[in-house]
Amino acid sequence: MTPPGGKGFLLVASPELRDPNFVRTVVLMVQHDREGAFGLVLNRPTTHHLSEVLDDLDPRWADVTLHQGGPVQTNLLQFVLRSEAPGTPVVPGLSVGATVDDLEEAGVGAGDVRAVVGYSGWGAQQLERETEEGSWIVLPAAPRHVFEIPPERLWATVLRESGGSHAWMSLSDGEPSDN
Repeated sequence: MTPPGGKGFLLVASPELRDPNFVRTVVLMVQHDREGAFGLVLNRPTTHHLSEVLDDLDPRWADVTLHQGGPVQTNLLQFVLRSEAPGTPVVPGLSVGATVDDLEEAGVGAGDVRAVVGYSGWGAQQLERETEEGSWIVLPAAPRHVFEIPPERLWATVLRESGGSHAWMSLSDGEPSDN
């Protein structure tokens, strides 16, 4: 399936994708148009917390785990929220792009925010080519993918739930003979 234009879908790395930045990743697509694409890896938590990168942080967010959103601009911090505001809505109930001040004003709790450093980016038509080559599986996104499924189980869960030919991929490296 070719990625739809816009936002709000998942890119799920196929077992054949061997780029170490994306092996077994699930990427939330924030923007996709003819000029390129921008997304955030959802299942690469780090061992660091928000309090390590922000001074004068509200204590309720101190232990929020930082996630690696991709290999590009790894000094950029972004927030994904279980809310349509503040920020820019991606799918119903999920937004990206709020600031720390926005979080404070909205009274967002630690369980409703994902802190992400870096992002994943593709040039014009690059994502379309990679999808046609079989590197990515395109599936619908939902807030539960960010907040309810543990990152270490997200890749396999999303594939299994999509059913059909994708379900067996969650059990191995994608080779039916391995099962």
